Amino acid sequence: MKKRIFTSLLAALMLGSLASCGQTEEADTTAAENADTETVAETENDRIPTNLPDRDFAGHQFQVLTKGQFNTHWCSKDVYAEELTGEPINDAVFNRNAVVTEKYNFEIVELWGTSVNCTPLAQNAIQAGEDAYDLILNGSDTTPLITAGFLLDLQTLPYMDLTKPWYDQNANKTLSIAGKLPVTSGELNIMDNNATWCIQFNKNLATDLQIPDLYTMVNEGKWTMDVMLSFMEDASIDLNGDGVHNEFDQWGASGEATNSIFYMMGAGISNFEKDENDLPVLVAGTEKYVDAFHKGNAINGNFDLCLNVDYGTLRSQYTDVWAECMDKAFSEGRVLFSCAGMNRVTLFREMEADFGVLPMPKYDEAQAEYYSPVSMWCTSLLSVPITASNPERTGIIIEALSAESLYTLTPAYYEITLQGKAVRDEESAAMLDLIFASRIFDLGNMYLLGDVFNVPGWVAINGPDKLMSTLESKKAPAEAAIAALVEAVTNH
Repeated sequence: MKKRIFTSLLAALMLGSLASCGQTEEADTTAAENADTETVAETENDRIPTNLPDRDFAGHQFQVLTKGQFNTHWCSKDVYAEELTGEPINDAVFNRNAVVTEKYNFEIVELWGTSVNCTPLAQNAIQAGEDAYDLILNGSDTTPLITAGFLLDLQTLPYMDLTKPWYDQNANKTLSIAGKLPVTSGELNIMDNNATWCIQFNKNLATDLQIPDLYTMVNEGKWTMDVMLSFMEDASIDLNGDGVHNEFDQWGASGEATNSIFYMMGAGISNFEKDENDLPVLVAGTEKYVDAFHKGNAINGNFDLCLNVDYGTLRSQYTDVWAECMDKAFSEGRVLFSCAGMNRVTLFREMEADFGVLPMPKYDEAQAEYYSPVSMWCTSLLSVPITASNPERTGIIIEALSAESLYTLTPAYYEITLQGKAVRDEESAAMLDLIFASRIFDLGNMYLLGDVFNVPGWVAINGPDKLMSTLESKKAPAEAAIAALVEAVTNH
């Protein structure tokens, strides 16, 4: 287990040291400092109040269990920062922690499990009755903690106001079960942003193929799966003419099996809905569901047009197939559309060719709005174990960190890292507004209800004719999983 502690004393020393460095040029910087003070004061006045009480937590170590650094594509960066480095996310985390820990006199401790899934570590501690963690940040791997009754209903934590904008209201609505909310998403971390699926496109390749302005198509509501497919057909080329279309050639799109359901979610399709009692109901298999699958499969399951990491033996040929193959192909300008999480936007920012960002395509032009799926495995969600000994303290700290993140971490991620560095045009920056405002979550993806969520991806690889028979085989397990989940949530 790796342990890192951020103390208020360290923060105060660092901030004090930075302030002293500018004293030799005080006369030259007075005007600028005054302007900065006015800006800060204006920002503070515009802030949404937290209504939190004054408390002294006497140096309490607020222990946060995270995914750690085991997966380079999905590693924790939003809980702890040892020092200021000039990197926007790191410094935002450092400054946020400095403000909140100093105000309430506590320390932030980040704990890592033994792999990207930290749930087993939490399970062992909670089963032993140990007050080992104040907060857990993990994705769908958190589900075993929920079904075991190991998590508190976040709505019961004192001073944690889930109606505030530093919590995702779509997550609150979708992820609740029987009126209880064991997990949610918020501004405290950036993993939910990174795990938001979108389409990145190579602007140079689009120009070479004489593709119409894609931003205009989005704004006019004309960015659909059929349109995307038509552009892919022109882009897919056997570059070396050897008659074998592989990862070294040019492709219309790239992605993975799971993207089949993400295309469907972009078309407004859900595996599960909620009834009047806030209970999950299986709805997969409707006519619209099947139609959306076939539209998405024409993109993601056409292995002449889409470089799919799960088709054939491609994944097994590389140590890190994303870094060594998939991302490389896009960065080298050999993929028109890359369907992946928003984290790839920052990974692509060093590529020479220009690229842009689009939402997932619509089902058709009649669809009223765009939808941006969040991968529940890739994201990190907030949850609190039942062994947390002081719910009031936990609620206050989560609320304070979340509120401060809205004014520090969120701008650093959204405005600086994306709009300032990775995204290279104003139109893509506007696309980010649209994408983040239209995020959606899937109950089946979160709570693993009969593994229905993975059916479209499995069928895309193994044969689209197996869709309905596979769904039928998942019906009974899904109903049993729903019953078990509801019982676990309502009886604990």
